[in-house]
Amino acid sequence: MNGSRIKRWAARWLYRWTYSQGIIGAVFSALTFAGVFALVLGPTLNPLGFTYTTTIFLLLGFVAVIFFGLGFFLDRVAKFWAAQAEISVVRNPYLVDRLYQKELLTMTNQHLPVMYALRSLSRDPRIVVELDAAISRLEATVRNKRWTIREGEDVYEDSA
Repeated sequence: MNGSRIKRWAARWLYRWTYSQGIIGAVFSALTFAGVFALVLGPTLNPLGFTYTTTIFLLLGFVAVIFFGLGFFLDRVAKFWAAQAEISVVRNPYLVDRLYQKELLTMTNQHLPVMYALRSLSRDPRIVVELDAAISRLEATVRNKRWTIREGEDVYEDSA
């Protein structure tokens, strides 16, 4: 491996490690909680017929219900991450109309060929006019490598 490939590999590994820390921390915290409280609650629940294994599974189930319930509440009810998602796109001028490489490849290799085929097969003049407009817009997007956002298409202005 040359130096740049090693640097890219190390950067990618550190990036993935950093972003997985939240998940790893949550999993190990839940396991620690269940293990410690199984030892604490085990003697108390043993006369009721619960073994240590049953107690661990009950505590892990309790943690899962709390974890997913809190996540659902924060995401769907309180919309806790909505502002973060909006700010990451609206306040970053490079993400609003800039075309990602994956989008460019998808447009050139999937969407435009399908639209050309539909255009050649279509007999309805209304559909032909709509397809011509859509094809010209996508071709301009591919050429400029930027989205053209028309009036009413800016979804982030409406989400506030």
